[in-house]
Amino acid sequence: MIKSKTMVCLASGGLRAPARAITRRQPGRSRGRRRAARCGVLIAAVVVAGCAGGHPAARPAAPGRAAPAPASAPSASLVRVPHPDYADPASVASAFYIAWASVDAIDDGPDAYAARCAPLATASLERELAASQPATAAWQEMRRSRLVSLVQVRAVSRPDGAPAPTASVAYLSVYATRVTVTAAGRTTGSDGITLRLTCSGGRWLVSAVLFY
Repeated sequence: MIKSKTMVCLASGGLRAPARAITRRQPGRSRGRRRAARCGVLIAAVVVAGCAGGHPAARPAAPGRAAPAPASAPSASLVRVPHPDYADPASVASAFYIAWASVDAIDDGPDAYAARCAPLATASLERELAASQPATAAWQEMRRSRLVSLVQVRAVSRPDGAPAPTASVAYLSVYATRVTVTAAGRTTGSDGITLRLTCSGGRWLVSAVLFY
């Protein structure tokens, strides 16, 4: 099933295809709504938890544009983002989801996910992510609960109803298994997201998080 950056309720059971046709992000949707939604699902992660690989190195950037920093995480973090192949949209989508969906509230800070996603996102999406870090109270609650929630990507595919890929735009759904550990215990469930990717100069980047 398609869910949020971490963490709506982790349901046991298999991965499911998207239940509805893909839709484009509406231009009028405010940044505040996106920030509120993200903070809400992070808080939900704590509630849920209490109830209870790698790609080739990135190719050189196109002439005139600096090469992005490798997708990575602080050395102490348990979140490990694979180096994507920027010529392969599925590789970028997989790495982005790991960067976006994983949480290590013990070793990371609330803005760690945005830093991990930056090399994999367009400039406009990077700005949105930087502005949507979770509220301080929500992050402190996750840290108190010693929340670590990591995803392992199982499949990347074109979602039902999505437009056919072109040389510059592709829509992909990422399906994953999530393991969440807190002081209260361990849960495992399915998770995922649908993304829009755009290509410029032979490099694919995530340009929108469509639904989850």
